[in-house]
Amino acid sequence: MSNLKRLSFTLFLLLFESACASTSIAVDSEVMINRLLHIDSEKFMSKTDSGEPFYNSLMEYKEWELLYIKYSKYDSEDKDLTEDEIKKLLFIGYITKVNSDAAISQSFSSDLVPIFSQNKSIVLNVMSDLKFLMPSTCYFLGRYFGFEGKNLEKKQAFLDKNGPLLVKELGEADGKTCLEYIKEEKKF
Repeated sequence: MSNLKRLSFTLFLLLFESACASTSIAVDSEVMINRLLHIDSEKFMSKTDSGEPFYNSLMEYKEWELLYIKYSKYDSEDKDLTEDEIKKLLFIGYITKVNSDAAISQSFSSDLVPIFSQNKSIVLNVMSDLKFLMPSTCYFLGRYFGFEGKNLEKKQAFLDKNGPLLVKELGEADGKTCLEYIKEEKKF
């Protein structure tokens, strides 16, 4: 299945899942889709003091940021996530990278390796099943090492420990591509 077809199918599943699940999940999926497709939501339409309509992009961004905080368990020491949470978090990462979202990119750069370390098998299963998430996920894993001048000395140990696992779980070609993103030999 091509990446575009898999992305379309994943978006459909997220929307279907949302229709069948709680209102909170439906809202989360809508926020993700709107962000990905640059759709302005009516709920962020406001008026100036003089009554002129304008789109409140700051309110929209705050909602997006809260979504990242929710799925990354940003305020929690316990980073155990469910498969559904991992899918949504990695999809947020995909959207962040595609849209060149600098602020959330910084958060992913500092947060994803600890999340990966605590949820390795789930993250690898999700990347293996939803291949379109692999480049952005591997890109953010690599940015952890050296982000804000930290963790650069930990990069080789991470690669030694996880490189063979990435190749095994993602397959030879995708595993090597992922390692290239982590090593910064490949650009997104």
